[in-house]
Amino acid sequence: MDPRAEIARERRRLMQVRLAFEQALDGSGAADGERLGFYLACGDYLRFSMERLHRQDQLIHDYLKERLPAADAEAHQRLDELQRRQAKSRELMAGFGEQLEALRAAGRDGVAAFAAAARDFLARFKALLAPRKNPFAAQTDQLFGPVDWVRIAGVSDASLAEEAALFAAVCASAPAGIDPESLEVRHH
Repeated sequence: MDPRAEIARERRRLMQVRLAFEQALDGSGAADGERLGFYLACGDYLRFSMERLHRQDQLIHDYLKERLPAADAEAHQRLDELQRRQAKSRELMAGFGEQLEALRAAGRDGVAAFAAAARDFLARFKALLAPRKNPFAAQTDQLFGPVDWVRIAGVSDASLAEEAALFAAVCASAPAGIDPESLEVRHH
């Protein structure tokens, strides 16, 4: 398995789930009360996927921090900004996780409150982590080898199985008219 291709696949699926989640929140498909299972499946997928993304990005940050020349002040400033964005993202995901667990506990009665909180979460999430090309692509291509990418990807049979099960749950619970697998992901 190509670890870089797996990272790209995971991130593409994350964006597909996010887009499907947005469509459901924007009114596509079933009524709010009928979306409980889909909201839970999307939330579970987003948490799993973002935990992996955070781990991967932290390793990329750490490897670059130790390997970039100290004299490259601009690159180190960008790494500091990456670290700040990651901290905000972790905080944002923690809050989303609390909302998700509140929905799980409340069931259908909690759908409207969750949907409002999820819309706010997604607006902040997109502003923070909107799809963008890797600003460190040149450095990672130069400084990272195959062993580094295997460590960064952190792929195992268990992680592949869990991701597949979570994605299948999203697809199986999707309201009519929403097909996560068919959503096209574009990088800016």
